[in-house]
Amino acid sequence: MTGTVIALNFGTYLVDFERNVYQCHFPKTDKLILKPVVGDQVVLSPSLDTIIEVLPREAFILRPRIANLKTLFVVTSLVEPHYSFLLNAMFITFARQFNLKVILIVTKTDKLSIDDYPPSLSYFSSIGIPLIYFSKVTLEGVDQIIRHLKEGIYAFSGQTGVGKSSIINTINPDFRRSIGEYSQALGRGKHQTKEVVLSRFNHCFIADTPGFSSLELTLSKQEAAQLFPGFEAYISKCKFSNCTHISEPECAVIEDVKRGKISEEVYQGYVQMLEKLPLYKEHI
Repeated sequence: MTGTVIALNFGTYLVDFERNVYQCHFPKTDKLILKPVVGDQVVLSPSLDTIIEVLPREAFILRPRIANLKTLFVVTSLVEPHYSFLLNAMFITFARQFNLKVILIVTKTDKLSIDDYPPSLSYFSSIGIPLIYFSKVTLEGVDQIIRHLKEGIYAFSGQTGVGKSSIINTINPDFRRSIGEYSQALGRGKHQTKEVVLSRFNHCFIADTPGFSSLELTLSKQEAAQLFPGFEAYISKCKFSNCTHISEPECAVIEDVKRGKISEEVYQGYVQMLEKLPLYKEHI
């Protein structure tokens, strides 16, 4: 009997098993044994009240703490807050660090003419990242988002105010009610926003992940140079295999910037991201 951990609180776990939710415990054992986190696939006891095994994870993210995430929707707004190529590039780089599929959602399309859309949006589409335009007013993009929600676990990332909650509540009006019920079952009253909670939607789970309003890139400059969106195509083209695309001789990225094949906005976004890396914590 295998289920999915959808919420936890101080040793109490809510597990979705065959579309029913069970409150379970995990026996205190050796500290070295893997403890369940939200998103884990777990084997339950016949009584459905105890987790007896945590199955191997396909992916694990420490902050926010979630296992087996499949796809990251990177949400960006055209206005309020202002569109930021840098933030989008950082979220996409983060997703690539964990081998997550990325889909970019552009919100508040009803507030800006298409002629005024940021030029760098075409850069993301040119490197194969799907773009969905969304408006909670006109409901543009809702069907497209739902078509991407198949099996697995999905999360929405982006800075505060871009419309992540509007998207989630539009595609799944029962989402907040489910979160409230889970919190009540765990005996903690109001849902604590620092914790990850999964809500079922058709055949998948949508993650309530407040930690994705900001992020920490635990990368070296060499790793970032290979994971930055679009720069993976240059891994074997530079003279040095560990090229950071900043000042190295015979750097293919710098050459393409000079030729106009890479825009200044894209390249300066990359430089700014590298400048931020020392501010973030190293791998734990």
